[in-house]
Amino acid sequence: MTVIDTLLIDRGPGETRVAVLSGERVVEVYHHRHGLPSAGALYRGRAGKPLPNAAAIFVDIGLEQPALLACGSDRPPEGAAVDVRVVQPPRTDKGAKVALADPALAASALEAHSGDVVPPACLSDAEHPVAFCARRYSDSLKHILVTPGDADKAIAMLIGDTLQRCLTSDAGDLFSHYGVDEAIELALDPMAPFVGGGKLIIEPTAALVAVDVDAGPMHAAAANAAALDALANELRLRGLSGPIIVDLIPTKGRTALVERFKQAVADDPVRTQVSGLTPEGRLEINRRRSRPSLADLLLEDVRTGQLSSYAVVFDALRQCVRTGLAAGSARVTLSANQTVIAALRGPLQSALNEAEASLKAPISLQVADGVRMSYIDIVTS
Repeated sequence: MTVIDTLLIDRGPGETRVAVLSGERVVEVYHHRHGLPSAGALYRGRAGKPLPNAAAIFVDIGLEQPALLACGSDRPPEGAAVDVRVVQPPRTDKGAKVALADPALAASALEAHSGDVVPPACLSDAEHPVAFCARRYSDSLKHILVTPGDADKAIAMLIGDTLQRCLTSDAGDLFSHYGVDEAIELALDPMAPFVGGGKLIIEPTAALVAVDVDAGPMHAAAANAAALDALANELRLRGLSGPIIVDLIPTKGRTALVERFKQAVADDPVRTQVSGLTPEGRLEINRRRSRPSLADLLLEDVRTGQLSSYAVVFDALRQCVRTGLAAGSARVTLSANQTVIAALRGPLQSALNEAEASLKAPISLQVADGVRMSYIDIVTS
């Protein structure tokens, strides 16, 4: 049983990050990006065209890609307003999956809005990850660390009264100081070493997550057991979900590993079904999609490991605020890749505005020619 004792909360412009720790080990990392849905969010959308030869339609909920609604023969007419609940959040290459919202829940959410709600519109957000983690781990939490500043009041409301005793301000970069940044970097690598010298090779695809076990110097049976113990941790840390196939090393007695893995994922907050071994001896797992994986959130291309422009933007704005406040600057200049600058001037303009409000000073944007996506240069004056 993994005992969760610490939450680290870093609220930056446009994004709140939450790290869940057991002692010094990073167990889970959540990224809550303002305006992007998680499972459970309610929307009033606009029904689109039906899919050819499928009992489903697309629904415009105001995101870059339309959501997919499986509706059977009871299909709402094209153009009609329809209230839906996000079942699976959008991924890099796919829109969200939604289901028809419970009428009572939708009606309750609509009461919070004044006047008519014109689709597409968000009726209510999903539970914030800070509130979720506080509720899920309330019995074992001892420390909830936040950076000083105006975030404290907002965080205090999310964690509730009973955990106020755990709330502490901690100056500095929490994710760097407590090793979370390093854990994230390792979690974005397809190779995941485990105790004994073996390693997991984890390769997410559009359809499933393929996992191979490399025994290294270990005996096959010991490697399989150690690999599955490590995989239980990697699923939570990397946020992997959907169908997962593990290619175990052929040995006798592999069936006993199924029960071992069920015990290893028993305290996973995300429902994880362990189906058993295929006739070829591969372990089949299905973990509910409740949020994007770290790779989906942070990488432009999983194969190359290149960071996405959005990930760079949020990191850059965090650094701008920290650097500007520390220097007491009247002006901050950010130089970055042209795609990053375009995002700041376009879809992430609200995050830029939030950063400038925190600084009480403007942030000047400059395109740096010929630099990598991850390039950031910050100058204060």
